Amino acid sequence: MYEILEPFKVPLYKTVLSLDTKQIKLYCKKIQKNDKGLKISNRGGYHSNNLTGSHFPLNELFKNIEYHSNIFSKKCNFKNKVNIISLWININSNNHSNEAHTHTNTKFSGVYYVNTPKDCGNIVFHNPAYDTMIYDWNENYNEFNGYNSCMFDIPVQENILYIFPGWLKHNVKPNLSKKERISISFNCN
Repeated sequence: MYEILEPFKVPLYKTVLSLDTKQIKLYCKKIQKNDKGLKISNRGGYHSNNLTGSHFPLNELFKNIEYHSNIFSKKCNFKNKVNIISLWININSNNHSNEAHTHTNTKFSGVYYVNTPKDCGNIVFHNPAYDTMIYDWNENYNEFNGYNSCMFDIPVQENILYIFPGWLKHNVKPNLSKKERISISFNCN
């Protein structure tokens, strides 16, 4: 008799919202027009400054992010309520992507997808042991699973909200579509 213990697990929260993505998309484009933006992990594309103050078209999204982040926090057995501490817009055109990165000084990070044309690039999560696994566990597998995968590639879809630990390294593949991929990313503490 044997037992496989799972001492370390990496949680990833997923939910489907039912927000008006058309109105959110128009608002994102308006912000892009009036905000020069930043270069952080984006290769090409647009990364807005952190949104502060009132953003009426995003109010329902803000409520959903905090609601679902708090469900996730409880499932992870954290004691305190979490709130959004930063939030920004990403708009990626053809061949634009985001390099692998983490979000430091935050409990949870996440992304909500506003516009996801076909072949717009999936989000990819890296196993925390990626640097070692890529060399030491570089084998042919019958099937990839949670024990042997170095990366986890997740399809993006409009109205999907993902929440994950801020320390979980991730990147976004290049947008191979001629249309824009629009997402809203955030951090919670």
